[in-house]
Amino acid sequence: MKQELSGKITRDMTIGDVLKNYPEKAMKLSEIMTAAGLHCVGCGASTFETIEQGVMVHGFTDEQLIKLVDDLNAVLDEKETEMETKNGVLLKLTNSAVVKVKNIMNNESKNESGLRVAVLSGGCAGHSYDLSIQDEPKEGDYIFEQDGVKIFVDKASLPMLENVEINYIDTLQESGFKFENPNTTGGCGCGKSFN
Repeated sequence: MKQELSGKITRDMTIGDVLKNYPEKAMKLSEIMTAAGLHCVGCGASTFETIEQGVMVHGFTDEQLIKLVDDLNAVLDEKETEMETKNGVLLKLTNSAVVKVKNIMNNESKNESGLRVAVLSGGCAGHSYDLSIQDEPKEGDYIFEQDGVKIFVDKASLPMLENVEINYIDTLQESGFKFENPNTTGGCGCGKSFN
């Protein structure tokens, strides 16, 4: 019996499907299941054993099962307010960048859309930054929100955006989004390409 993805975790989902269907939250979900005493997480049995089967074989009561499922769904409902990594905040928009993105979305009548931040291969120094307004995130995107702006980042770009700050500058000499990336070893005068 294949469990359909309904947006919520249910007691009849297999442990393997819980982790596979929510990869961006899998670490936290597995920590909650393990802390609750469900030690099947990560073993071969988890791919076919439902949450209910797993907890009942470990002597859980029905009330404990309900609480575990509620705790798991609470993780799915959490909104990310900032993207954090082991070394700090992954990505941050300055106030001027937030204002500019909101203005662009308003002008394009896309107030419910999000800002896609990506790193692409190419450019004069090896990689380039890419910003775009998109209606919906793509499958597998990491999604978070800052000051009312939804931000979508693909998993391949994540490692290259750690501690990056995006600013918007509008002066007589230049205007546009500027990336401050402490991890780059070099860049190009265009300000959009790095290595």
